[in-house]
Amino acid sequence: MTQNFTIEDYLFLKYKTLVIQLDDVCKEYYPHLTKKVIYERASKQEFPFSCFRLDGSQKSPYFVHIRELAVLFNQKYEIAKKDYATLHR
Repeated sequence: MTQNFTIEDYLFLKYKTLVIQLDDVCKEYYPHLTKKVIYERASKQEFPFSCFRLDGSQKSPYFVHIRELAVLFNQKYEIAKKDYATLHR
């Protein structure tokens, strides 16, 4: 029997939760951004995925659902795959 894991499955295995703190996502995938820029982008919904808080407090952390992060990875991969195929015919 073969298991077909998705990116979402791997993200769940890595983070062990369905919603990841935005700080953790940014440490891994956006290390070039400062905390100030991260929170500005999150408050304006300028990331390519939605960011949300569980509490109305401005001090509460932002979260990202792994499904949206997985969709982003899949989209970026498909774009890169097409570009590669175009360049290497």
